Amino acid sequence: MPNSGFPTIVQSCRHMVNHLFSVTGTSNMSLRTFSSSTALSKNFHLDDTLWMRSYIRRVLERVARKLGEKLNEPMILLSDIFARQFSAIAAQRLRRAAQIVVLYRNLGYDRRLIRDVIERLGRGFTKMARNKPLYLLFGAAMFTWDQNKVTEEELESAAEEITYMRHDSGGSQSVTGSHLDAWEKVIDKAHLTAWRKPVPNSYLYEYKVYGSYDDLPARAFYTAQVDLEFRKKWDKLVISLDVVDQEKESDTELVQWIMHFPYPMYSREYLYVRRCKIDTEKKLMIIINRSVDHPSYPVDKNYVRVDTYMSKMVIRPHTSFDENGFDYVLSYFDDPKSSFPSLAYNWMASTGVPDFVDKVHTAAMHLHERRNRYLAGEEEHVKEGLVM
Repeated sequence: MPNSGFPTIVQSCRHMVNHLFSVTGTSNMSLRTFSSSTALSKNFHLDDTLWMRSYIRRVLERVARKLGEKLNEPMILLSDIFARQFSAIAAQRLRRAAQIVVLYRNLGYDRRLIRDVIERLGRGFTKMARNKPLYLLFGAAMFTWDQNKVTEEELESAAEEITYMRHDSGGSQSVTGSHLDAWEKVIDKAHLTAWRKPVPNSYLYEYKVYGSYDDLPARAFYTAQVDLEFRKKWDKLVISLDVVDQEKESDTELVQWIMHFPYPMYSREYLYVRRCKIDTEKKLMIIINRSVDHPSYPVDKNYVRVDTYMSKMVIRPHTSFDENGFDYVLSYFDDPKSSFPSLAYNWMASTGVPDFVDKVHTAAMHLHERRNRYLAGEEEHVKEGLVM
């Protein structure tokens, strides 16, 4: 049966395409072809979608080429894929819309009412497109987890660091191997040693901390760091700390972290991927953080974005994850873009990294003690239940 209501669909789509061109900067593109094609709709049937699909594809390919003039090569490829995908989807949606129009006309609905509904939908779509910058529309597609996720190779490389550490029965720990030949020891305490190595072409240093604790299980030390809600309670420098996205296949998370910085400097913002793993076979716990860029999270003018950040923590229990005693190694580097003199900043960094480890230990002790009290209470309830 001929689709007598289809011209209304064509006119509404014409307005939507006009708005699409205005959003992408091609508002002066000729639509005479689209206008003249309206005459074809008089004899258009619901199954005749090939013409509409071909036409929309040609229009969107012109838009993609226009975008390609302004964007780099990966964006050109992305635009072409977008045009091909969207043309098929748009043709299907138009066909579905035409079927709905015919159905409601057959049910006796007024044609003006149907046209008003379609035009409102069109205006809503274009308003949404205008209110979002183009980089946000493409942002999610431009960020690929395959290129930014924390890989198994990174986990294995981090795990190798702990193999250089030895812990004897007397409670002392030592680090062996030639991997620290280029490093300078800056702290040597009973429970930790800290090393640093200059970063090429910079006044900054990368830090590595080896340490041990005998009064705490490895699981509590690990949980105090990976549980972000708990960290918000014990880390007073945190302004906000949230997982904003996740790639479930590799268990890699995208984390946004905003922290206080000494007055009068701006607070710092970190955007990084994080992966946490408990390897029961090797008896290791691994935490890797690495800064990334994400188009959906542009730089906020209220903060200073830290573009260069890396942190790797490997924890190895002496016996089991839930018994007291473990070794750890922390590798850390960031460029906070501070205005401190280099000597002052390097002093703060060399003392700040071990200080952070001590804060984690204190928080983990509170967490462990709370867990023990909870378990003791559970046991008391069980005993009371048996007596009763």
